[in-house]
Amino acid sequence: MVRPVFESAAAGIIDASKAFDRSAAQVTRLAGAFSAAESAATVTISAEARGAQPATDSETNGDLEGAIVDTRIAKYAFIANLRSLQTGEEMSDELDKLRR
Repeated sequence: MVRPVFESAAAGIIDASKAFDRSAAQVTRLAGAFSAAESAATVTISAEARGAQPATDSETNGDLEGAIVDTRIAKYAFIANLRSLQTGEEMSDELDKLRR
């Protein structure tokens, strides 16, 4: 009865762990790189180029701030899935008590 809760929480923990590893590696890589502001040349961007851009994460646009945010998101996703796992365990314990 609570098996789907356990499976979902375990899958979420695995996914969050992988996301954390990816974003932490991105932070490590970008933290050692030169700042874009230090090496940026002055450019003029046309009005057409300033149009709507698709949403991206730090892995595609390569900014350190985004990678740090991705790391925090993965951390909180891990914690949320861990709490789901704990809730599933509590539900299982209560079901066992009710069966007695």
